[in-house]
Amino acid sequence: MEIDALEPVQLGGITQWIRTRGTSAANPVLLLMQQGPGLPIINETRAWQQRLGLENDFTVIYWDQRGTGLSALPLGRQGRFEITPQLMVADTITLLELLRDRYGRKPFIAGFSFGATYAAQAAVLRPDLVAGIVATGMDIDVPLAEQHMYDWALATARQRGNQRAVRQLEKIGPPPHLDTRKFTTRARWITNFGGVTVGATWNSLPRTLVASLLRSPDYSPAAALRTVRGVTSSQAALLPLLASTDLVTTMPKLDVPIILAQGRLDQVVPGVAAQKFYDALTAPSKQLIWFEHSAHTPQYDEPAKFRDVLLTLRAGDLAAT
Repeated sequence: MEIDALEPVQLGGITQWIRTRGTSAANPVLLLMQQGPGLPIINETRAWQQRLGLENDFTVIYWDQRGTGLSALPLGRQGRFEITPQLMVADTITLLELLRDRYGRKPFIAGFSFGATYAAQAAVLRPDLVAGIVATGMDIDVPLAEQHMYDWALATARQRGNQRAVRQLEKIGPPPHLDTRKFTTRARWITNFGGVTVGATWNSLPRTLVASLLRSPDYSPAAALRTVRGVTSSQAALLPLLASTDLVTTMPKLDVPIILAQGRLDQVVPGVAAQKFYDALTAPSKQLIWFEHSAHTPQYDEPAKFRDVLLTLRAGDLAAT
């Protein structure tokens, strides 16, 4: 890597962390905004390079957002800071300004789940800072998605004769699921039934997270513990505030190019929501690209195709609206 640096940045009055990697400073800048709430991404730097090799074509910015990873809430009595969707979007704008000023050009953004939502909301406010967005499994209509997830998980559990899943899902009842216990129960069965990442289970995902934290040179044991705690604390803070998200109503127009990357097997963000948003959205250019063998994480399920999508955005080869 010609560029490989871990550094703190001041965003929204607090210290947050980014890792910048690339083979040439002349390449376009790509900001990665991880899914969540609460999941980090700096710990996945090496895995992303091996899987996608984005550093060959971009200067890649891995960002542990407010409340996640290296930017997680301090332990003990070292202090606290607020976590809201508005602050997540404001942090994004500040980081985009920093990157534009540093590299002299507008960054591209690859956002995942709520990371994509924050990216699009930042682009609405400051289109001058964004060259284009790949929005992967973007959370578009949370009330619709919550009802879909619950209905699908319960129907799948009954179809498979999984009485444990049926009991747990019936116990939490229909959405909204605004506390971490109900959210976790629903997420467990969505994951186990293949609606999040193809081939992953609820138990395998935290093992993968912890293993990546322990292998990463960027996380001390204390930072790894903060990261794990940050997942639940971020969920507790953000889930009630994100429950009414509806981009079809609130985001009719976006003044930057956008590609929606949607897994056909995604049960977290139903495809009908992505199609509805795409049909209603006015943008300089837009594409809806389906990943036929992916669930909520095409970047993991079909990495080669996902890389091609990012290169399409880089080349500006998007279909006109």
